Amino acid sequence: MPKPAGAAHRPPTSVDIARAAGTSQATVSRALNGGRVAAATRERILAISRELGYTPNATARAMVTSRTGLVGVVVSDITNPFYPEFLEEIAACLGARRQHMLLQNAAGGDEVDAVDLLLQQRVDGIVFTAAVEGSEAVAGLVARRFPVVLANRVTDAGCDAVEGDNAAGAAAVVDHLADLGHRTIAVLAGTPGASTSKQRLDGFRRRLAALGLPPARVVPADFHYDDGVRAATALLTGPEPPTAIVGQNDLLAFAALNAAAALGVPVPERLSVVGFDDVRQASWPTLGLTTVRQPLAGMAARSVELLNERIADPGLPPRREVLPANLVVRGTTGPAHS
Repeated sequence: MPKPAGAAHRPPTSVDIARAAGTSQATVSRALNGGRVAAATRERILAISRELGYTPNATARAMVTSRTGLVGVVVSDITNPFYPEFLEEIAACLGARRQHMLLQNAAGGDEVDAVDLLLQQRVDGIVFTAAVEGSEAVAGLVARRFPVVLANRVTDAGCDAVEGDNAAGAAAVVDHLADLGHRTIAVLAGTPGASTSKQRLDGFRRRLAALGLPPARVVPADFHYDDGVRAATALLTGPEPPTAIVGQNDLLAFAALNAAAALGVPVPERLSVVGFDDVRQASWPTLGLTTVRQPLAGMAARSVELLNERIADPGLPPRREVLPANLVVRGTTGPAHS
């Protein structure tokens, strides 16, 4: 389709689409913004907009609908394979609603700057995937009744949150290792202040105590691979090395596997290793990691649903949803060696 007259040096507008489609500009606006339009008309308008190379203007849309269709998502460590997978699910859920994700990686821990940048882009709401207790950014948004959802985390900020059942997942890990005869177990712990770290450790300890097993040795590793390698190496070269190491995420479990390999400790013959999350690499045949599967698709879907409900009604009471997490047994766990 040729460009409308006079449009050679400017981007196409909704007026150009209306002219080409033989409809009013109001009809084009409703079709592009999800309003009530006959299905055939909507398809024709969308096809013409693609042919013309039309790009919606978020600011102009906001002036009409009070919404931009943009949703901010804040992460803290994009190098952790859990987050790209989770972001993929969130983006798919937003796309199904004709919403678009703007990503901010607050790797340095400065969530306030990340939020400021997102607010400058007039996002309709923000999903935090790695908020910790006492987050200034989250508390500030909640205080001003801005739509916020915590995905994979909870805090005391009083906002909507969706998470996997971390405590139950940790308890399932203890049951599995106990059934294999393990009594000397170590945990590579995650980030202090992160609900995932606290809930998994609490669930682990409670189940050990319920079974009458010795307390686990807990070593800080901050959810980081390099810290995990150092911690696992220290455990395996120290007095009375554990027969099992549990990483509070898969990245820490991978660190334990590599530390064991470097020291010549065979897995699972002399060391069992368990993770948490079940990222794609965990199922690769060369790794075959026993781990707890997080319900990523369900967490993403509910996070997006809760956020849109919050956007529509900021006065809703805070909601918290906990979805089941399940143990997946693969090749990195076996009977405790004597």
